[in-house]
Amino acid sequence: MPRTLLALAGLAACATAPSAPEPPEPGRRTAPIDPDCDLRPRFVAFGLPPRGQGPRPTCSIFTTVNAFEFALAVLRGRGERLSVEYANWAANAATGRNDDGDFFHCALAGYEHFGLCRDELWPYAPNFSAGAAPPPPALVDGGRLLGECGQRLGIHWLKPPDGKQGLDDLQFAAVRRELAAGWPIAAGSGHSRLLVGYRNEAGQPEGGVFLTLDSGSGTFGEVPAAYVRNELYDVFVVRVEPATR
Repeated sequence: MPRTLLALAGLAACATAPSAPEPPEPGRRTAPIDPDCDLRPRFVAFGLPPRGQGPRPTCSIFTTVNAFEFALAVLRGRGERLSVEYANWAANAATGRNDDGDFFHCALAGYEHFGLCRDELWPYAPNFSAGAAPPPPALVDGGRLLGECGQRLGIHWLKPPDGKQGLDDLQFAAVRRELAAGWPIAAGSGHSRLLVGYRNEAGQPEGGVFLTLDSGSGTFGEVPAAYVRNELYDVFVVRVEPATR
């Protein structure tokens, strides 16, 4: 799938470009500093603030759905809540499992096979019901709410699920580059979160902190950049891209 971003009216840059740096001293090498960026106001403007998972272990499902919600809102110019419960069912149906919550690759397999549906059609339940069936297909547009635009939402692994912990230099740079371009990042570790911004802080290891949308607390939060660098196992981004035929 082409990786060129679709130019959309009203899509603002995530951050203002920094002023030109002072020229380096002769013989001294300097590393570029990425600008701060913050997607939280866009989530709020789209009507997509954080929501909590409660006691259920569904952080990776919430994170996956949150990434799709934002990309779909950018594509359509308006936000719409998608069903975490349906995504949880789809992950199990696509992989032959019966889990409450799952890995990113299982959640994405559920999307590939069954799409996503509106939250109102299958609201999130306080408790997991093993073997629960989805609503009748007619209520969820044949199971694929995204049928009219699914080809325009591109899924890209920045760190595939290879069982290794931590990001290398290229992967870490890619996370910051995607955020600066305006796309949140699904970050998987012991607890999955959506990265929604970055702030430079000179005193912090790895130079700053990442802003998060966290279903565990149901709030926006922060994690040290060193956590993103050293603790993540799998990372992906959902972007709006040109449709392919």
